[in-house]
Amino acid sequence: MQTIWIIDHYSSEPIYGGISRQYDFARELGRRGYHVVVIASGFCHFTHSYISEKPVKVSKLAEHVHYIYLKTSSYESNGGLGRARNMLDFMNKVIKYEGIIARRYGKPDVVTGCSVHPLSWIAAYRTARKYKARFVAEVRDFWPRIWVVSGDKKAMDPMVIFFGLIQRWAFKHADRIIYSMFHGDKYICGELGIPRGRVYLIGQPMDCSRFDENCEKTELLPKEVQEFIRDSFVCSFAGYYMVYEGVYVMLEALKILESKGLPIKMVFVGSGQEKEGMEKYIRENHLHNALVYDRIPKEAVPALLSRSHICMAHLEVEGHKEVYKYGVSKNKVNEYLYSGACTLYGFLYKDDEAAVSGGGIMFEPYDAEDLAEKIAYVYNLPEAERRQYGVRGREYIKANHSVEVLTDRMLEVLFG
Repeated sequence: MQTIWIIDHYSSEPIYGGISRQYDFARELGRRGYHVVVIASGFCHFTHSYISEKPVKVSKLAEHVHYIYLKTSSYESNGGLGRARNMLDFMNKVIKYEGIIARRYGKPDVVTGCSVHPLSWIAAYRTARKYKARFVAEVRDFWPRIWVVSGDKKAMDPMVIFFGLIQRWAFKHADRIIYSMFHGDKYICGELGIPRGRVYLIGQPMDCSRFDENCEKTELLPKEVQEFIRDSFVCSFAGYYMVYEGVYVMLEALKILESKGLPIKMVFVGSGQEKEGMEKYIRENHLHNALVYDRIPKEAVPALLSRSHICMAHLEVEGHKEVYKYGVSKNKVNEYLYSGACTLYGFLYKDDEAAVSGGGIMFEPYDAEDLAEKIAYVYNLPEAERRQYGVRGREYIKANHSVEVLTDRMLEVLFG
């Protein structure tokens, strides 16, 4: 039995609110007879709370599939020094415990180090070389490039230089490089000069069967949400309440729609620093058809999306259009496209999968008038035409993002 280690700081099982990419791959690889160990932090980046206070917590997903949570330092701000310490602590904890993990769960044949932050690559590389395994670098976000083009840091900032050096080092030493952004190869190969023969696109996986099962569980939705969407034309947002996620653009679009007397509702489920500001906007503008709710369990999201007519997404740092030039890894858009609703996506680059798939319509970022116009257009479509967006979206996700299809591709990269 071949053993795969996945070192991904921010991954966790869906019940803990983390990124489910590795969870989905691990379960599918386990079903196919591989031994999989996912090593992650016991401190959840999304809830800022501990999954476990134990130095090492083991969660068994299947007979030969395990999550290993390592206790790392905590932090309150995603942009502070505490988070930097947490990154360093995770790298050191992987190095500290890899021997124990190998003795108990098997030496790896392949080690994948997953970035958002590049220190996971160092831990993965050291582990792979120790056990003479293949080292695969996976990248979901181009640090430090995104810091510079977003205006957060200067090109000569020590952190930018440091992470840039790690990135080039990791890409040079990786046996394979996986990226999940639609046009990530244009950066890795085009700008950094990495040979294309070592670079592979593997997008965000979608466990379609799990989504289909959960979309019937209406009882998981809070009563207030159930009552709000009942017998209504619903536009849904599920995610982070942040300005770049377009939450105020959506509320402003609703204001326009209400002024025209259109009976369209918007429901927001999630969390983030703009929640109070959104509630204030609703009060001050006397909006009647908006509901801003807290995070709901991940298992409950399909029940909401599948009962929506439109799913809304938005992504742009205003004034910094280069930030998402190479695409973005966004689980949410996959779920939107698969939900059966029409996806409206405020994104600058019109060749995004939401448009290419035929399951969505793009609108101009930060343009509430354009969003309102697109919502009204979908609202006024005959039902059969509107449903075609959902049909095309589901077909696209099954063909290009189902966990079964992407696991086939993953195995080619890991062992080919």
